[in-house]
This record gives sequence, structure tokens and C-alpha cells, in this order.
Amino acid sequence: MTSASPARPLTPPQWRHCGHGAVPATEPVGCRGIHVDGHTVCLAHLPEADRTAYLAALSPGADIDHRGTSFTPDLLSQLLTALTDPNTGRLHAGDARFDEATFSGDAPFNRAFFSGDAGFDGATFSGVARFVGATFARVAVFKGATFTDVARFSESTFSGEARFEAATFAGAARFGQVTFSGAARFSGAMFCSGAGFREATFSSQARFGGAKFSRTAQFSRTTFSGEARFG
Repeated sequence: MTSASPARPLTPPQWRHCGHGAVPATEPVGCRGIHVDGHTVCLAHLPEADRTAYLAALSPGADIDHRGTSFTPDLLSQLLTALTDPNTGRLHAGDARFDEATFSGDAPFNRAFFSGDAGFDGATFSGVARFVGATFARVAVFKGATFTDVARFSESTFSGEARFEAATFAGAARFGQVTFSGAARFSGAMFCSGAGFREATFSSQARFGGAKFSRTAQFSRTTFSGEARFG
């Protein structure tokens, strides 16, 4: 499934941003990616030697901040490889900030372990978003995120709040057998294709107020232990 790329906002982000490709008359902000520490550009526009050095210094469990950065499949693969535990083969990130980041291909976060906060606020996933079996130990924020293709979260675990308010799921949203230990917030989310929460477990609040389901929403054998709101 494909769609036109959203227009970039004309106001700069809150963080120190790259600005690559800025044109005062038509594109005053340019690249919105946050500066890599010690540099004045984002990871996508970092010279190859500097990018290699940055990635080599990362290790599993590291905190990362790549807000506003545009990830090609190759660049994302390089980053995730640097964070993968060689003993388990599992991606491990501490605090991970991908707010307003764009992923031009599939985003392979299957089995990822986020031991800190995971921020994907306003992120855009153009390919399949793969979070199958992922573990979010703290807060996971996908507020206002856009999933252009399938969003796969099956069998993942959210130990803290899971925030999907105003997220747009253009493709199927798959949350089967997901465990939500903290509050699960989907208020105002748009499910444009099928939404599957089969055998999911909501141990705390489940908020779907104002959410729109354009097609079938499956909640068979779903467990709600706390307050559930769909109005």
C-alpha cells in the first residue's frame, strides 16, 4: 500500500535540527532530523566516516535519539544492527526517541526490547511496521503516528502506558495476543482497514473513545480487567 508523502511542516521542530536541503523561499526548515551528538547534521546526512564511528560506539541497551530523521531501509538496518545483542540476536535499546521520524521501507523491530521509554510520536511508517514479540518495559508512545502499510504488534508486551492516540492505521492493525499491563490509549485513532485484538489482554484502562473503525474490528477472546471505553 502506498500514499503520497506528507508535506513537511513549515515550522522548525523543537530540537536542534539538520536543515539539510533547506530553501528559504519554499523549504525553509529542510531536514528535521536531530543533530547527532558532536555534529551539526542528523544521522541520515552524517558523512560516512562519522556515521561509521557513531554506530561503532553504540552497544545493546544504549539510549538513542533520532527524532525527525529519515530512515532508508539500509540506514535503519545499520542502526538496529549496532543495537543487537550478539548473544541473543535481539535488538535492545534503552530510551529510544524516533518522534517524527520517517521510515521509507519496512521497519523491522520484531522481538525488540525497549528497556527505557520508546517514542514514536508522529512517526511515519511507509512500509510494514514490524513489532511482533517486542517488549516495551516503560512508556511506549505512538501518538499521531501514521502506519501506511500493515502494523504488526502481535504477541508484544507493553509494561507501561501504550499511547496510540490519533494514530492512523491505513493498513491492517494487528494486536493479537498483545499484553497491555499499563493503560492502553487509542482515543481518536483511525483504523482504515481491519483491526485485530484477538486474545489481547488489557490489565488496566483501555481507551478507544473517538476511535474510528472503517472495517471489521476483532476483539474475540480479549480480556479487559480494567475500565474499557469505546464511546
